[in-house]
Parts: sequence; C-alpha cells; structure tokens
Amino acid sequence: MGVLYPSQEWAEALANAINGNAQAQELGKSWGVDFDGSFLFEITPGSGLNEAKYFYLNLKAGKALDAKMVKDRTEVTPGYLVTATYADWKPVVKGQKDFVEGIIKGIFKVDGDMSKIMRNAKFVRAVANSLSKVPSEYLGE
Repeated sequence: MGVLYPSQEWAEALANAINGNAQAQELGKSWGVDFDGSFLFEITPGSGLNEAKYFYLNLKAGKALDAKMVKDRTEVTPGYLVTATYADWKPVVKGQKDFVEGIIKGIFKVDGDMSKIMRNAKFVRAVANSLSKVPSEYLGE
C-alpha cells in the first residue's frame, strides 16, 4: 500500500528517497550551492485532483533539505517554479515518463534559470527517478 500523491506523507517519503539515492548525491554536489536550488511544483487540477496543490522541495549539494506541501504558492520563494497538470505529473511520479524530456517538450512550464537545469540534467533526472521509489497511490485511479 502506497502513500497518496500528493500529500505531506508523500513529500517526506520523497525526501528520504532522494537522501538515500547515492547517484543523486554524487551528481548534485554543486546543485544549489551558489544559487537557490529549491523547486515549487504546482500541480494543476484534473484527473481526480479538484484543486491546485503545491509541493516545495529544497535541494542543495545533492540532498533534500526540505520537502513539504504548501497551501499557497506565495508561502515560499523558490528558485524554480514548475507547473503541469496532475495528469502530466502522474507518469513522471510512476517512472513512466522522463521529467527532463517533459521540460524540453514544454509539458512542464519552468520559471527559473533553465541553463542550470540543462547543465545539471543528470542530477535533475536522478532526483526525478527518486519519485518512482516512493510507493504511491493516485487520485482518480
């Protein structure tokens, strides 16, 4: 039995998965060191999600320093805001779709320095791969 995506319990499980991912720690040594490497993921309604949800993830030097659900996007000031529908997020969380490819194809709208994401694509991909390590349950399924 998994934890509901998105939820605070899921956010905490993801932080543990990232912090237990040796590849993410190695590839992310410089991520967020001289810049704000935090993300706010805006999950817009659809496919069982009735209202927008916001998930904050603070990454620095290959570690998840903080992972939490926030009620409103104005509660935090992230280095990156990533927006997509719940239907677009689910395949990434399940490990069926590549997050970096989704950014390149415009499925995920990103506000922030894209050059840092592209230069650190292996790290970003390793973090995204940690998503599928969290046993999850989904709305609308």
